[in-house]
Amino acid sequence: MKTDQMLRGAEVFSALRVSALAGCVFVAAGYTSAYAQENADQDVTPNFSVSDRFNQNFGADGIRSGSFLVFPSVRYVQTYDDNIFSTDIGEVDDFIADINGALDIESDWDVHALNLAGTVRRLQYFENDTESTTDYGVQGLARFDLGRRAAATVSAGYNQRTEPRRSLQTAFGESPVRYTVFDAAFEIDVRQNRFREQFGVRFARDDFDDAINPNNGNPLEIDQDFRDSESLDVFYRQSFRLRPTIALFGEIRGGVQEFENDQPGLNMSQDSQTYGAAVGVALDINKVARGEIGVGYQTRNFDSDLFDDISGLNVDASLEYFLSDLTTVSLSAQRSIQNTALVGFAGFYSTGGEVRIEHELLRRVMLFGGVEYTVDDFRPVNGVNIDRTDKFLEFTAGAEYAFRRNIVLRAGYTRINASSDGAQARPGFDENIIRVSVELRK
Repeated sequence: MKTDQMLRGAEVFSALRVSALAGCVFVAAGYTSAYAQENADQDVTPNFSVSDRFNQNFGADGIRSGSFLVFPSVRYVQTYDDNIFSTDIGEVDDFIADINGALDIESDWDVHALNLAGTVRRLQYFENDTESTTDYGVQGLARFDLGRRAAATVSAGYNQRTEPRRSLQTAFGESPVRYTVFDAAFEIDVRQNRFREQFGVRFARDDFDDAINPNNGNPLEIDQDFRDSESLDVFYRQSFRLRPTIALFGEIRGGVQEFENDQPGLNMSQDSQTYGAAVGVALDINKVARGEIGVGYQTRNFDSDLFDDISGLNVDASLEYFLSDLTTVSLSAQRSIQNTALVGFAGFYSTGGEVRIEHELLRRVMLFGGVEYTVDDFRPVNGVNIDRTDKFLEFTAGAEYAFRRNIVLRAGYTRINASSDGAQARPGFDENIIRVSVELRK
């Protein structure tokens, strides 16, 4: 499978590269690797939001160990959830102890960089132990500076994760669905005066565990092997810094994804190839706004004739508006093609937006609030329209208090409303979550 993916991935990138050279002079900005963040010659001038300044003033100092800095942290979150199974009837509430530990190790070198990180998270439900989970992950990144204006980055990670009950696509078994993700990536960044060229490759493997249906004492497996997949994605970007505060950008992307099994009971494979291109602008105007707005077109072609190809407008935008030195308003919008875990479905277009406000009430106190809305529109299969649209509306509000530089207290409230429309819809739900936490960091 990996060999086929590499060959098909090479074909995808070759086609994209030829298209770029033949028809476009693309420009890009907003590169977010460690190299771009640490290098003084950025595409646009830096700016600071309320949370940036809060983290800068009260962020961890780290522990020096030779030429490395070590950042340990632990966070305890006491959570109350009034609908832990995210159902529309027979809601069950519970208290949850959420314990997070993290260890980041960062090099402090003049040239090159090496970063290592590890996390572990335990969710312990007080009354419903079948919902308790332990997730963990490790990541590593190495940056090689190839002279003053070029760098290559290699990264890899392995994570054990749990799918949330509130996902309208998850299998509802005795316990939440668990899965692992392995990913590895290579990126190269070359800059010359106002121009910048970037190329990247990423490989990922998702491996889902089967869910278990208790079935009144006769357990049945809910097969999830059809969700196991390997993907190979490539991208190519070029950029031009129009002026110190504005950069124009564009990119081309391509990828292949292959699934381990066909969907259960159906001779239908979700194997596919994805192509896309986007152009836009990045800006960072001092004390006014910063962000990036990209608009393009994306298409996904399925190997199976039973799945209709999906194509359409692709949007990826985020903008921070500095209302004052004490208030930041963040806006974001996304539209993209997504995979689905539902049997008999090809995929869906996810369209969403978010508004978030951060306000520095006092030097040590930050207030925040936001609203996010997402619509998932499922696409046709074998020429037949899928009558299903899922909608999510989420409100959040809270406060953060830096008791000391290494002690941070937080409290927040979240309300989620999920609904599903159409002949093939599933029940929606309402959920209210209250969290209070303390974080210790060094």
